[in-house]
Amino acid sequence: MVVKVEKPDLEQEKEELVTKQNEFKITLANLEAALLQNLSEADPATITQNTALIESLEDTKKTSTEIEQQQAIAKETEVTINTLREIYRRVAAEGAMLYFLLIVLNNVAHMYQYSLDSFQTFFFKAIEKTAPFEEEDQRVLALRE
Repeated sequence: MVVKVEKPDLEQEKEELVTKQNEFKITLANLEAALLQNLSEADPATITQNTALIESLEDTKKTSTEIEQQQAIAKETEVTINTLREIYRRVAAEGAMLYFLLIVLNNVAHMYQYSLDSFQTFFFKAIEKTAPFEEEDQRVLALRE
């Protein structure tokens, strides 16, 4: 949630990457199913002369190779995104700690009962009130205060 507020473009890119990876998996599964279907329906005696099957195999191989290349690029991008997201882990950890401390306060007195939504509202207001910094490390330190 911190990354979504601080770097919405980065979070959007991460969501698109996850969606793309899922689409790749679905496409590969469909290609595999179609290939197996074509092979099972082919006549074993004339399998080497079945041009439709051979073309299907070539298309499947070409598409599979393209998807593998795109997946390699996506994995590199994911590593970069995750590295940038790690900068905000300290802020997120402290926010989570504060929330669970509030939950424990409820055991002391019931007047300290907070919902996650109300906590998030206050947490995001605190992020908005924090002064902006050029360097992310300084921003993270300021958010932790």
